Amino acid sequence: MGATNCPETPRQKMITMMYLVYTAMLALNVSAQVVDGFKTVGSAMTKSNENLQVKLDDTYANFDLALQNSKDKVEEDYNKAQEVRRLSTEMGNYIDSLEYVLMARINNTAEIHPDFDNPKVKYKMSVVNPDGSPNFDSIKKAIDIAGFRWLKMDELHESTNLFSSENGKGGKGIELKNKIIEYKQKIKEILGEDSTSLNIALNVEGKVLDPDNNPQEWEIVSFNEVVSGSALVTLTRLKAETMNAEFDAVNALYKHVSKGDFKFDQIAMISRPKSTYIVQGGVYETDINVAAYDSKQHFTATVNGQQLNSNDSGSVHYRTVCNNLGVQRITGIAYVTNPDGGTQEYPISDNYFVAKPVAVVSLDNMQVLYAGIDNPITVSVPGVDSRNIKASILEGQGTLTPSEGDGKYMVKPTPGSKKMIIGVDAVIDKKSSRMGAPTFQVKPIPDPVITVGGFSNGAKVSRSNLASGAQVVARAGEGFTFKIPKGTIRVMSLEVFVGNKPFPSNGNMLDPEALSAIKRANRGDKVYVDAKVMMPDGIPRTSSCILTISK
Repeated sequence: MGATNCPETPRQKMITMMYLVYTAMLALNVSAQVVDGFKTVGSAMTKSNENLQVKLDDTYANFDLALQNSKDKVEEDYNKAQEVRRLSTEMGNYIDSLEYVLMARINNTAEIHPDFDNPKVKYKMSVVNPDGSPNFDSIKKAIDIAGFRWLKMDELHESTNLFSSENGKGGKGIELKNKIIEYKQKIKEILGEDSTSLNIALNVEGKVLDPDNNPQEWEIVSFNEVVSGSALVTLTRLKAETMNAEFDAVNALYKHVSKGDFKFDQIAMISRPKSTYIVQGGVYETDINVAAYDSKQHFTATVNGQQLNSNDSGSVHYRTVCNNLGVQRITGIAYVTNPDGGTQEYPISDNYFVAKPVAVVSLDNMQVLYAGIDNPITVSVPGVDSRNIKASILEGQGTLTPSEGDGKYMVKPTPGSKKMIIGVDAVIDKKSSRMGAPTFQVKPIPDPVITVGGFSNGAKVSRSNLASGAQVVARAGEGFTFKIPKGTIRVMSLEVFVGNKPFPSNGNMLDPEALSAIKRANRGDKVYVDAKVMMPDGIPRTSSCILTISK
């Protein structure tokens, strides 16, 4: 059990909050929306575990470095840390195995949707072996790609079957509980007196209240007659609490190594500005720290001529008003007292960029390019000369060519393309950096609309007016607002039906025989005009117009 006098860490608070969310779901009817909630919480906790693993790896790397620098001093705590690592890995692998077995029982096949933007793209893979046993590699791959989204979370019996037997007694639930209790005891034995300063969660001992407020064993409340989503989130939470226990235990051991020393074999000053991109007239602010420092240790610094003292958080705070444009630099020296009582000097250096105030407006819902034609775009990065900005196609087929004017380009996607990503790089202080990579949908040009003698589809027109307006004209369809050069949309051929008789013709003029038939038509007769239209993208389209003889 965790020490009662130790407050929860931020990580533990986050895990507790996620767990409260899913237990609240249990108090409701398990609707489809609530089941989806299990998937969201489970995926989020899995991602959190991955991030914590990165921090754990960094801590072990620091231990490795400390061992290289001072083996005699570090070796004992290093070996304890490796034992914590071994025990935690075994505990985590055991929890994973239970989670994978349960997943394979409720879903034999994983249907994966790897592309959120295109839900129709999917593929299936089996998560069980030919003998029916779980395929751990396939399950892990499915979780890495799609989290918990592929799982059937409302299944009610498999959790009970796996974790309970004989009215909730026995099964994997009691085995899991005993392994957790044993794991916690071994971690305490390794840490000795330091274990009293840790708040190890994994509270499985004793009884807990079930939904009816009756005291029950932990494994019964957690796994007996609960939906699979609840059981899976419980296992994911236990994995997170195991990793937290490992992280806190290893850091407690590492404190022995760093006590009285700098934490690393090298020390440098770090500057943490609120922003390195400042609008002219704005304020540049930064906190300067000694890397791997003790927050109780105070130091002094000279920054751009200002004499500064560190505050209670172990930082010196530098502030200046920004009136000069371009790259600005701060330089100085920090004076730090070392463990031997002497003073060491460390250089301070940083830079930031001051730009003129610039308003940038983007259309979030209209990032569309039309295939087969030149689409004009303007690329800019506030505060950066357009000559130092370069755009390129990162994904998709087509061409991107500079146009006249600062930051002007013409983008011409290849017909049939669906998506294009354009990367924007800027050179700042002689270094090229990726500033963004917006994604554009690629659509074909809308089908054209035609008029016959100036009359639109559905119009009622007299014989004389229609016969005198023999020209068919095509224009861009609805929603297409580009300025198109004259002649790039043209009618290539026509087929006119007056009654049931067709009158074909080349070009955009009605055939003389068709005009004669129109003059003979009766009131209420229909005139059908089908036009083959060449579009600016070089792909012909067909457009139709139906007119009614009024008199």
